[in-house]
Amino acid sequence: MIIADYDKKRLVVVHSDGTLDCEIPLSPLQPFDVTCIDDKTVAATTLHIDKLVIVDMNNKQVTNTIKTGTCRGLTYRHGQLFYCEKRKGIQAINISNNKVITIVEDDTIQTDWSYITTSGENIYYTGSGSTVKCYSIRGEKRWEYKDESILSDPTGIYVDQQGIVYVISNKSVVLISADGKNSRTLLTAKDGIPASFGIRLHTNKLNI
Repeated sequence: MIIADYDKKRLVVVHSDGTLDCEIPLSPLQPFDVTCIDDKTVAATTLHIDKLVIVDMNNKQVTNTIKTGTCRGLTYRHGQLFYCEKRKGIQAINISNNKVITIVEDDTIQTDWSYITTSGENIYYTGSGSTVKCYSIRGEKRWEYKDESILSDPTGIYVDQQGIVYVISNKSVVLISADGKNSRTLLTAKDGIPASFGIRLHTNKLNI
């Protein structure tokens, strides 16, 4: 597992049991989100500087820098990097030629804490108030879920094999059904959930 540590300007690689594998310094860059491209390559978005970097995990060096807008959440799928761009929407970069295209126009992405993931042919993202949105990878809207009583500034997002959407929402974990019609709170601060941003499900364990 790889963690973007923007405070200390580094990527942190940990084993599945939580023990440290290695650290990759990126100073002066402050990584915001990170995604794996393959076993030896990752990409990271950065705070305050509108660029995305490609990092060689073996050499622990930045091998490519791509100029972007104000990009935040990031994920990789089939040769493309999808990311949330503040006040613009969902962008995709072809890593073979660095060509950028707009997948979803969405100027409601106003927060610095927008995150994105893909599953199958769909894109899921946060960053628009108390809303989670789902689009196809071609930019066709699937659904939009909004419920201020259960979603409060949602951040990290993950989708399991059944299409259930896991969302971090103000010290809680919320589940949204695959069709975007229903939701329920899975865990709260009373269960020990701290202020969190990233979320993943690995071997039936939630990593938050």
